[in-house]
Amino acid sequence: MNWTHFDEPSAIFALAPRPGGACLAATEQGLWQFDPRQGEWQPIAPQFAQVPLTAVAAHDKTWIVGSNGDIAFSHDGGQNWQLANLPIKARVLGLVISPAFERDGVALAATAEDGVLRSADRGITWHAWNYGLLDLGINAIVTSPEFGEDTTCFAASDYAVFMSINGGRAWQELSMPTQVGPFTSLAMATNHRGAMLYAGTEGNGLWAAAAPFETWQPVKSLRAGEVNFVLPGWAATTSGVYLASNGRWRKVLTQPDVVCMALLDNGTLIAGTAGSGVWHASPT
Repeated sequence: MNWTHFDEPSAIFALAPRPGGACLAATEQGLWQFDPRQGEWQPIAPQFAQVPLTAVAAHDKTWIVGSNGDIAFSHDGGQNWQLANLPIKARVLGLVISPAFERDGVALAATAEDGVLRSADRGITWHAWNYGLLDLGINAIVTSPEFGEDTTCFAASDYAVFMSINGGRAWQELSMPTQVGPFTSLAMATNHRGAMLYAGTEGNGLWAAAAPFETWQPVKSLRAGEVNFVLPGWAATTSGVYLASNGRWRKVLTQPDVVCMALLDNGTLIAGTAGSGVWHASPT
């Protein structure tokens, strides 16, 4: 694979792909954007320049960012921003927007101590929806690709993975082998065999479950204990980034501190690190 390295932004917490090969990055230095026309990353939204952002999500012109205490949103592609109405000052660790956002206006936030926050008005107002969550320290959250129809989503804490079938308003713990976590990340994929949920862990590798998500198996072909972040077909570990092909995993980047990834619509993979900049893998 052909990789390109960018020194800045140096510390990235989350990435959000945008149409046309663009991408947003929540960084220690505020909000940054990759412009494919110029081929470089640039800081945007100067009001966040001194704010470490911990999460970002985007759908068309609606952009949502999270920090240690607040959520802010823009409905015009980052030109104007407003602080959201939150029930509590929550440390946001992840954000996800419904694939059917134009119709349902739903966004979900994973928080470090306050469970899952849910917005049904395009990110303006948020409420805690934690019925059934036995652990309120949520590290990752993901929606089904068919969320607009099946209203299914998942949240992971240190000790458990939870599923909601009513759009994030109530949760049930999935059955997992004991002492598998802590869970670091979630990803969901669909193919001709149905839906598959992946869960990365801090010391027990990558796990997978097919719908209805009752039986979990370790992905033994990925020989890595600590998985920092997972996308369908990709895993960022403490020994580097791996790509899956025909059931086998191969290391494609020897970079130990990749903590987030995004796959752009032009096939480019972006890997953000905790302090070593950003890596881009061109499609082959």
